[in-house]
Amino acid sequence: MIIVILVVSLALRLIAINQSLWLDEAINVGNAANLDYKSLIFNYSLGDFHPPFYHLVLKSWILLFGNSEISVRLPSVIFGVITVYITYLIGKKLFNQKTAFVAATLMATAPLHIYYSQEARMYSMAAMFVALSVYFFISILQKDKLVFWIGFITSTAFMLYSDYLPYLMIPIFVIYLILNRKNIPKTTLRAFIPAYIAIAILISPWFLVFQKQISVGLSAAAASPAWAQVVGTPDVKSLAITFVKFTIGRISLENNLTYAFVAAPIAVFVAFLLAFSFFRMSPKRSIIWYWFIIPVVLGFLIGYIVPVFAYFRFLYVLPAFYLIWASAITTINWTPMVRILLAIGVAINLISATAYFANPKFQRENWRGAVSYVLQNATPKTVVLFESNFTTGPFDYYNTSKIPASGALDDFDPDPELVKIRVKALTTGKNKIFLFQYLSQITDPRGLVFEQLTNLGFNNTSTKDFNGVGFIYEFTK
Repeated sequence: MIIVILVVSLALRLIAINQSLWLDEAINVGNAANLDYKSLIFNYSLGDFHPPFYHLVLKSWILLFGNSEISVRLPSVIFGVITVYITYLIGKKLFNQKTAFVAATLMATAPLHIYYSQEARMYSMAAMFVALSVYFFISILQKDKLVFWIGFITSTAFMLYSDYLPYLMIPIFVIYLILNRKNIPKTTLRAFIPAYIAIAILISPWFLVFQKQISVGLSAAAASPAWAQVVGTPDVKSLAITFVKFTIGRISLENNLTYAFVAAPIAVFVAFLLAFSFFRMSPKRSIIWYWFIIPVVLGFLIGYIVPVFAYFRFLYVLPAFYLIWASAITTINWTPMVRILLAIGVAINLISATAYFANPKFQRENWRGAVSYVLQNATPKTVVLFESNFTTGPFDYYNTSKIPASGALDDFDPDPELVKIRVKALTTGKNKIFLFQYLSQITDPRGLVFEQLTNLGFNNTSTKDFNGVGFIYEFTK
């Protein structure tokens, strides 16, 4: 049965995998393909604000299998399927095989996990290492064996080299050990001290770079408060959305009333499962509640200092979320009701996943279509401009230097006079301009580039809208 579940999880994660790369994916892929390993660690990581392990894995994968959309996403697919299996193993350790099957089924069909198992970013890999770390942690508490200690130390170190928010798992382990110390053999309890020292030693080389990352990240947030809003600042709405997205994934409805009407019965169902599981949870199994709640709460508080609070960064708590569902469903000692509740849970997942698969607006930014449109309508005297001081990774990925392109601004905080000079220089001798609106509300809220093109005698003859990319303005003279 677990093989069937894993095959289904793989199949779901391969549907619609050939989407266009979006901004962060394309930046990752471009740098992984073009930089050497040393530069990825010591240069690229400073601006990316993530540990380097995923970038090194991606580069190695690209060297072997190329950098097509499907190829660069396959590692995340693999990590996602493995996470489903580890969820099954955790369910079996903490509960029983029945609960393990239910948890794995829910994880296999989880819409948010499917989405990020298809993304060339580190979140799927980090979630896998978090789940693996929890598995070995539980295994140690149940049976103190050297192989489990080795597994815990190595998986936790890899977890810490994968992403930063999973660092919040460390206090979870400590809190659990303190609260349950009376039920844990003293020799096992003491052995966690050298284990944490070993983990600290393994991760310590990275902290030399981490200090520089913090400095760069805080400077960027201070220079552009609007950008900080995009990457994740905490408020009550974003906290509520986190739990909504855990359940239904990336889909949303434009009409808030309709959205609330659809979400309300789902919220009642989930609230029932969470409450039922909470009031029947034993101290030994409380680890999954710590895993589910504490990272989100701590991440919310940290978000007031560093803008990191966004629901997708907590992908690694999804196994705990569905283990809680599974524990509630299988606690009911009436098989028909168990089947009904599982069917409802799977239906919520599959309906949400189907909406994502079927509707392009829930999918990634359509840079492939946008660049294809530009290439088809370009002339020898065409230039592409961006309302920023740089071109974007996905444009460069699909353009492959076929058409000249440039950022039209002089800096992140542009000087209007310098923008005039720069736009004039970039458009001299050109009769057609494609201007990408992408992120202009952050980089060019005053519309300096658009205004200057008009002042230079260019006319906006056509405007096209591409999902996630926004408007592309075509100017001719």
